[in-house]
Amino acid sequence: MPIPLFDRFGGPLSDPDMALPPAQALQLSLRRDLTRLFNVRNRLTVDEFLSSAPTSLDYGLPDTLHLSAQSATDLQRWQQVIVHAIALYEPRLRQVTVKVAPSADWPTMAWVGIAATAFLGSEPVQFQFEAGLANRATPWTRDA
Repeated sequence: MPIPLFDRFGGPLSDPDMALPPAQALQLSLRRDLTRLFNVRNRLTVDEFLSSAPTSLDYGLPDTLHLSAQSATDLQRWQQVIVHAIALYEPRLRQVTVKVAPSADWPTMAWVGIAATAFLGSEPVQFQFEAGLANRATPWTRDA
């Protein structure tokens, strides 16, 4: 299995995760890359991000600090941003479903749930990921 670009930058090829079975290593790599993607902010507004084809220089999410987890319209915008970011920057994921819902515990936070399929050779691997998006720079993540 080829080693993803960020994994090659992040450490030696003797990373202990490489000892995992291939499907688990793929899951871990996808989780790391989505966490990285969600933790980077680019220079674009939400509208600019959604209406263009950003380049690698625009890696990450646009500034979403103005979006409210209590607004159905804003939750829909967050969903559009996540779907677009995954389509642009995580090509290993197919059949992506993204759901964004307000957090029951924190009024300024929304949970995003991602379900998708990745392929290990020709074999499909189901992938699920959940992260908290808030009016702050860094999202929370938890295992699905």
